[in-house]
Amino acid sequence: MQLIGIALPLAFVVVELASGELDPDWGALAVLAPLCGGILGAAYLAYYTGLQRGPVSIVTTAASAWFAVTIVFAVVVFSERVTAGQGALMALILVGIVMLSLQRSSAPGGSSGLWWGLLAMLGLGVAMGLFERVTEAAGAMLAVASTRTLAMLPAYAMIRARRERVRFPSGGRGWRLLFAAGVLDAGGYVAYNLGIEVAPVTVVAPLVAAHPVATVALAVAVLRERPRATQWAGGAVVVGAVVALSAVVGG
Repeated sequence: MQLIGIALPLAFVVVELASGELDPDWGALAVLAPLCGGILGAAYLAYYTGLQRGPVSIVTTAASAWFAVTIVFAVVVFSERVTAGQGALMALILVGIVMLSLQRSSAPGGSSGLWWGLLAMLGLGVAMGLFERVTEAAGAMLAVASTRTLAMLPAYAMIRARRERVRFPSGGRGWRLLFAAGVLDAGGYVAYNLGIEVAPVTVVAPLVAAHPVATVALAVAVLRERPRATQWAGGAVVVGAVVALSAVVGG
């Protein structure tokens, strides 16, 4: 999925390079991209380890709160500002995300999965905060391509350490799903980086973190799942808070 996802931003980088529009700060990129990519790759490993060991609802709930870490990181490290109104709406989005993630689960090992989910939350939060500085140094497309390439290294190192074999899908349907996942995953990062080129990360991160709304909608449309009333209410809270936050920023 990571390999497929690199192709999307890399194609734009090639075009920018050929047209002479690519003029990054190579020194800053050489420092920030490995740092951001390494943290992002470790966060991915923590997230999927949590899914393997604990209930999906618990792990996803913890990891989805990454934007709160991103905001704290941006405020403390980069001295960005958050108004009281924006803070209240961000808190509503966080509440809605938790409500969306609430579901009945009988899977064992919830405590183990929770800790891995919290590690993923911390890693994703810091990485997404650093993305803003990588984008400033290299532009949106090169930032995504370089950081996502380096983010594969922790997974590759773990595969080698465990002496595991990479297994590819068997059949066209598996490849189509893998391709779609790679393109959508990379597209999300490209959209995020394009957003932080024109707006503060403290504003963009909460909007992006509303992705559980799309997850629930997809589960209803494709998997025929039936969300609980709490999840429907959570979706309404997230959508309303996101719209309000967008209006506040626009104003």
